[in-house]
Amino acid sequence: MAKVIAPSMKDTVYAGAAGNLSVAFGEVTLKAAAAGTEVHVLELPIGLKIIGVRVATAGLGAGVKVDIKLGDAVIAADVDVAAASSVVKPVQPVYLTEKTVLVAVTKGGVATGTVAVMPEYVSVGY
Repeated sequence: MAKVIAPSMKDTVYAGAAGNLSVAFGEVTLKAAAAGTEVHVLELPIGLKIIGVRVATAGLGAGVKVDIKLGDAVIAADVDVAAASSVVKPVQPVYLTEKTVLVAVTKGGVATGTVAVMPEYVSVGY
């Protein structure tokens, strides 16, 4: 399985005052990424409660979908990114007990284009 490290993996994710709803921004441009490619989008710090994810794209190609994962756990499956779209997916809240990588896994076809993955979270602390 191929792996892509997005430039946003170097970005700092805000983990400030407890209780504030926040959105982190990760973006990557893919060039002919095969189905099954893992795209490491952001490294999220301990103490966040993930409550949703936003996915926006101008389109990655016919039949392309993504699964959004926190570590090994899928939090949003089969997000359609074939054509231009912007979706917000509420998720069952997940509290991060360690640094965790937010991953988008391509599926359904060859992905070419830019996709933004934006986790919504509350900084709870640890």
